Amino acid sequence: MDSDNLEKMRHTLSHVLAAAVQELYPTVTFGIGPAIDDGFYYDIDFGKTKISDTDLPKIEKKMRSIIARKLSMKKRTVSKDKALKWAKDNKQKYKVELIEELPEGEEISFYDMGDLFTDLCKGPHLKVLSEIGAFKLVRIAGAYWRGDEKREMLTRIYGVAFETEKELEDYLK
Repeated sequence: MDSDNLEKMRHTLSHVLAAAVQELYPTVTFGIGPAIDDGFYYDIDFGKTKISDTDLPKIEKKMRSIIARKLSMKKRTVSKDKALKWAKDNKQKYKVELIEELPEGEEISFYDMGDLFTDLCKGPHLKVLSEIGAFKLVRIAGAYWRGDEKREMLTRIYGVAFETEKELEDYLK
């Protein structure tokens, strides 16, 4: 797997993480979920629900069940008005904020994970979830929305991801 595909895999995993969290905790609100050097994360507002590292195996199990569905990732572009309507209809206040700040005329894209999950995202992603390699959720941390300590404290869930189980095992050692 080249570094481009590894980054796409890690970015796709952030969306799988979000989809799993949404299935387990339907009232969450999402911040952002990028790929990072050794994996991925997603910043999530759980509201009054508190989660900890002990919840990671349950979330990871849900992620694996989603990956097993072999859903496709499809990009679609929409107008700013449609993007805002989606974010407001889905009570995604952080996405509303991100969309409102986009310059007029900038392409706004969403990725649909089958009919399971939709997210505002520039991409790129793997075409199908079955291309995902080895991953593990590793920790939870607090993260202020947009790095501003005057803003909401979100829960950041980190995962690591590699092409093979051996690479993952070597990393974890």
